[in-house]
Amino acid sequence: MPADANVIFFPWVRQGAATVISAVDTLGSNQRAVVDLNAGISILSIEPVETVPVRLRGPFDVVGIDPHEIVRMDPRPGTADFEPNYFAAIEFDRPDFPWLFTPACADPTGRLRPWLCLAVVRAQEGVTLYSSPDTALPVLEIRAPAHPGDELPDLTESFLWALSQAAGSIGASAADLRATLAGDPALSLSRLLCPRLLTANTDYIACVVPAFEVGRRAGLGLAVTEAELTGPTGLQPAWSLTPAPTVVRLPVYHQWRFRTGEGGDFESLVRLLKPRTAPPRLGARPVDIRRPGFALPSTSPGGDPIEYPEAIELTGALQPLDALTPPWPAETAAPFQQALAEIVNEAGSTEVSAPDSDPLLAPPLYGRWHAARSTVTPGATPWFDELNLDPRHRCVAAFGTRVVQEHQEALMAAAWEQAADLQPANQRLRQLQLGLAVSISMHTRHFKALTDDGALRMVAPAFGRLHGSSATALIPTTETLVKRIGTTAIPVRATSPAMRRIGRERGPITRRVVRQGVTRSAAFTWVAALNVGGATFIRPPWFDLANVQSIIDHLLVPGLVRPYHEVTAALVESMPGRPGFAIVAEGAPVPVPPVAQVPPTSDSPAAAAFRTAARTHLARIDPARTATAFTPPPQLPMAQVRAAIQAEIEPARAFVALARAVVATGVNATQPATEAPGTVIPVDTVMAAPKFRQPMYQPLRDLSQELLLPGVDAVLPNSVLGLKTNRRFVEAYMVGLNVEMGRELLWRGFPTDQRGTCFDQFWDSRGSATPRADVRPLHEWGTRPLGEAHATAARERFVMLLRSDLLRRYPTAIIYVVKAIVVNSVRRPSPSPADEMYPMFAGSMAPDITFAGFDLSPETVVGGSGSGSAGGAGAGYYIVIQEQPTEPRFGLDVGTPAGNGTHLRVSDGVPPGLPLNGLEWGRNSAHMAGIVRQQPVRIAIHASLLVASPLAPVIGGSLLTDDSIR
Repeated sequence: MPADANVIFFPWVRQGAATVISAVDTLGSNQRAVVDLNAGISILSIEPVETVPVRLRGPFDVVGIDPHEIVRMDPRPGTADFEPNYFAAIEFDRPDFPWLFTPACADPTGRLRPWLCLAVVRAQEGVTLYSSPDTALPVLEIRAPAHPGDELPDLTESFLWALSQAAGSIGASAADLRATLAGDPALSLSRLLCPRLLTANTDYIACVVPAFEVGRRAGLGLAVTEAELTGPTGLQPAWSLTPAPTVVRLPVYHQWRFRTGEGGDFESLVRLLKPRTAPPRLGARPVDIRRPGFALPSTSPGGDPIEYPEAIELTGALQPLDALTPPWPAETAAPFQQALAEIVNEAGSTEVSAPDSDPLLAPPLYGRWHAARSTVTPGATPWFDELNLDPRHRCVAAFGTRVVQEHQEALMAAAWEQAADLQPANQRLRQLQLGLAVSISMHTRHFKALTDDGALRMVAPAFGRLHGSSATALIPTTETLVKRIGTTAIPVRATSPAMRRIGRERGPITRRVVRQGVTRSAAFTWVAALNVGGATFIRPPWFDLANVQSIIDHLLVPGLVRPYHEVTAALVESMPGRPGFAIVAEGAPVPVPPVAQVPPTSDSPAAAAFRTAARTHLARIDPARTATAFTPPPQLPMAQVRAAIQAEIEPARAFVALARAVVATGVNATQPATEAPGTVIPVDTVMAAPKFRQPMYQPLRDLSQELLLPGVDAVLPNSVLGLKTNRRFVEAYMVGLNVEMGRELLWRGFPTDQRGTCFDQFWDSRGSATPRADVRPLHEWGTRPLGEAHATAARERFVMLLRSDLLRRYPTAIIYVVKAIVVNSVRRPSPSPADEMYPMFAGSMAPDITFAGFDLSPETVVGGSGSGSAGGAGAGYYIVIQEQPTEPRFGLDVGTPAGNGTHLRVSDGVPPGLPLNGLEWGRNSAHMAGIVRQQPVRIAIHASLLVASPLAPVIGGSLLTDDSIR
């Protein structure tokens, strides 16, 4: 064990103001029961200016203890088989709790009496535990015929059975130990022991009671005078055994009951364990197939008679390590499966044409919805065919069906609890379905009937959010329509809302155009005209070419005036840089100011903008006037754009996205294509599958333990067996569970498609560091054979089975496997914690059977030749059963004589045969705790001893016990 698992015992611990008590405990009654001190107040390390008398709390001030202060009771309350060789104990959270109210300090040997003690009395006539209206605490009364001298411990030795404990290394310094006691509360505690020598099969009452008379009187509600506190007998014990009293009444701070068993501690029980091989017929039982309920072929295709075997082997979820399931002979398996296939395929291959006909009932096809198949094929290897045509696997699947049927009410209640939010979510999805149906109708009537030009103008406000459709290569899906249209002959602003209002078909401008005699076509609108360059210019009445010419004349340099239609690039470049502008009233003559020549290099912003616009305009209307040829922008393929727009604004696309945002299941809706009216609406309600995380081996075990491990009753008591898992059984059983659960969900109106995997946990792996499912979702199994994991051979796992009372009496015992190493031809467990492996699942069976599975193959655990260097391959693994080292227990070894009294008294001397281990008998409680502490024990059994023909010889002994755990 690691060094930090060590515990260190202290005979006493004082903290706080109690550390200044100077009166040494004389271990007698001639001592004051109070501690009076003079306390001074100092501020910022300044000497106190005045002192005041202070009296510390003592045992007479206690009328109860906080139950939260108690962290452990040994034995646990209600235990019915406590080991009679152990001592009862109670532990407290505070390391100084037993001495918290003791008005004295320890002597040089570490002796300090606690203010309370633990008494264990036999439940018998004369022993009464009752409540009194005069006291706040229960009262323990011992009177005839019971003898208080036999039932109560000797208080003159009470200091020997109260101790403190801290976790730490053996060589830790005093400063480190003080830091541990003052630090993390989980690393320290205090303990009271009762040295009562218990009798087997006896009922006892454990009581925490006061150890001083002043505490007893206070707990009983009796008055305590100042003279009694300060007198010479202030620390008189609560009772005395010399002479033995006839009646004792004690207040009880805490109490619990227990019963002792037949005897035997962890060490004695673990030494009874024997590694054994599996008994005959363990793990399998015969199944008669000669009368399956349907007619079997009596002759083969060649005419030879078929002799069916009397029975075939039905294995369980657990099998012996060397179990080999005999194959079913093909000469009888083929005709049997062919006859079975004709029956189970009838429902899936027969078409019922009449709408009012009853469905055809047939035996179930386990996993048909998960495998998406309605018939099976004889001789095929996929799991679906193998499961449904092999009567052994169908039996196992039927066990799963029966489990669901027996627990259907509880399972459905849990399913509906998981689906608490399912109903409102499906209601919202049904509303979306209605909205989608209406939107599809409106889209078909109004949007699909639009012309190319009409669709472009209608969807123009959304150009910035629409992308190209994957149905056409016109627009890349990474580009928006705005970007694509901006590179064509149609300006984006031509489709803006303002231009749409100006150029609407019944607008004022269109009516004026019609009045002027221009013939318009429904297919050739003004947007289409802009696209092909065929727009007709209609001169409004206010447009006067003379006015335009006069404006241009004013902008030009005198002497360079030309008609506006002869403006060239050279003319633009030679224009003055600062033209003059004037604003006059309508109809008034425009004044012509003189224009000064300004070098072109000093253009004003207005002139520079005009030149740029003029150059661009000249390049468009007359490429010959520029140095660079002008390439007109391409036309926009409006028909393809319309197709892309129609694909983007399909209602199904938007509603499915909305459904996924509203109901976050990830699979509640599929990505639809363009849907025509009358087709299935792609927004569907949620098909949910509840999840049940409980290990499903338990209901199978409760149904019959023979199903889990056939022949389990043949396992002898105190046996350790090696087993392995059976994946084919587990998978067949889990399919039966999920199929029947899906049918039950459908019958109860639960929204399901019967393809969900509700159960995926067979073994109980909740105690594992990395719990995981035993089967993957059934619809992902594909075509692999039953029991194999995704095209790879299934690896069965090693399982240790233990039949003993050991784990029932010691439920906190540790079970693990550790790699074996061979050094000097001697095989031993590896001392490295890195070579240890703990169970991945565990379970139990009545009455006293426990099993634990490990993520190791049986071949790896059993090992090979057993020779080689340390850590070499083939050495195998040891199975280790270890007593919990973090819960120290105290007592005497079985068979140790301890005198004729009812309690172990230090004054009687060391019991014969009791090892002291270098400690001093009766010195203080720390020494006594070290002497009577029962060291944790572990046993190591090599896995090769669990098979009938060991693959590895026994080296260095078959059974190793180790009582040296520290």
